[in-house]
Amino acid sequence: MIPEGCPACAADLPVRVTAAGPSGVCKHCGWMGRPVITVTHRGLRVTYEGAAA
Repeated sequence: MIPEGCPACAADLPVRVTAAGPSGVCKHCGWMGRPVITVTHRGLRVTYEGAAA
């Protein structure tokens, strides 16, 4: 679970990581996507391909 991780509505985003990679589906708005998870010296960094602020 990524707190406030949905890029569409900022709801908590459940993420499942499998051999095929991470995937997330927002239970609030229905957004579906594949977050990119990178390990850094501060912990995990989560980004979304194609997302613009």
